[in-house]
Amino acid sequence: MNLLLQSQQVIFGRSSVELDVDELPIDVKPSVLIIGLAVAFILAIVIFCTLVQKKKAPRNGFLRWLREYLNFRSIMISAIIKFAFLFFSILITIYGIIVMFSGEEDLVLPMIGAGLLTIIFGNIFLRLIMEMMMIMIGLWENTSDIRAVLVKDEEAPEEKVKKEEKTPEKKPEEATKGTEIAAENPTK
Repeated sequence: MNLLLQSQQVIFGRSSVELDVDELPIDVKPSVLIIGLAVAFILAIVIFCTLVQKKKAPRNGFLRWLREYLNFRSIMISAIIKFAFLFFSILITIYGIIVMFSGEEDLVLPMIGAGLLTIIFGNIFLRLIMEMMMIMIGLWENTSDIRAVLVKDEEAPEEKVKKEEKTPEKKPEEATKGTEIAAENPTK
């Protein structure tokens, strides 16, 4: 243990045990941190109970988006991976071009070959890695789409029952009364 404290003193100039709250680089007192943690915890509970666990989706566009975001119904990683693919493929291509033209006079042909190989195989390797990531994301998206269809199919019979309960069925006598009245008064 003393060896650890001595190594910390050598690296940081003093032991972390001796660190005083008043000497923190940011002027934040522990009471403020505790209050911040308590507020964050309370807000997390309130948001979790109102948006995440709520069965009924909010009708407002922003609240609906926020609920889907908090429930991980829509994911942002696919857009990030697509951007990363574009960025790294451009970076690999630029690096390959730099390698092609950075050789000395006696190494021109090997450097051109190395640059072309970097451009071709670097982009192919990058594409394979990104495709593996996108396959996993595609599986998640397809599974969530299938779940959404199944949930709608499960809710559909309940909605039909509710609609049938709201619209009372006409008795056979009442159904024939309308046709009899219409037959008596052809002008209507």
